Amino acid sequence: MFGFRTRDKTSAPSLAALGIVERSADGAYATLLATGWSEIGFGYHGTVHAHPDHPEVVVRFARRADGFGDYAALLRAGFTGSDGPHAPRIHDMHVSRCGALMTVGSRLSDPARDAWWLAYAHAVIADHPGVAMDEGVRNRFKAEWPAHEPRIDHASYDGIREAFRAAWPGYEAYVARLRAVSPQELDPNIGNVLVGGDGSPVVNDPLCDDGYGLWRSPLSRGWSRFMDILRRPAGNPAGRAPVPA
Repeated sequence: MFGFRTRDKTSAPSLAALGIVERSADGAYATLLATGWSEIGFGYHGTVHAHPDHPEVVVRFARRADGFGDYAALLRAGFTGSDGPHAPRIHDMHVSRCGALMTVGSRLSDPARDAWWLAYAHAVIADHPGVAMDEGVRNRFKAEWPAHEPRIDHASYDGIREAFRAAWPGYEAYVARLRAVSPQELDPNIGNVLVGGDGSPVVNDPLCDDGYGLWRSPLSRGWSRFMDILRRPAGNPAGRAPVPA
């Protein structure tokens, strides 16, 4: 899959500049395909599109604003490291009235399957005191990259940890800061580390799919949570609602 690198402050391409006008949940996907934005990747809720006339950028479309919307909102608000080499650049972001999310970002690439640093880059995202990596995530990772075991204390990391820190001294600090500002735990899934143009590992989509709503105003977010409480079944205690995987 491909992802995004934080917003360029100079001539960042917007959805409007790219000629993308249709942004609704019902019509945006078909319109992207019809106007030459072919699908090059997909996730649980979103698809990623590229166009031959705009090779440096990609457009991500999701029928509902999800965890990537939260990540994009955090990056656009800014935090320590969000303008560095390990953060994706978000050039433009739009959430429609019906909740569909569209973003424009610089194009990234998949890491090589045999990249020596790959498992450690994921392990840093997964590492959190008292929290084990979800077994389903671990199994998907091992199926995609059977040579890597995504555990930060694995014996095969002897020497790799030190070499990684020497190559990218700011990566762990960026992940730590992202964890501090994130409203939820980070997700170490297999597509969540991509490669930037300079070869750096980029944390692409590390928040869970159930969006927290950081793209909304505080008032809108509070009203939405209030309505969710009113809609919650009477037999389901507050805070016990199931979270989609």
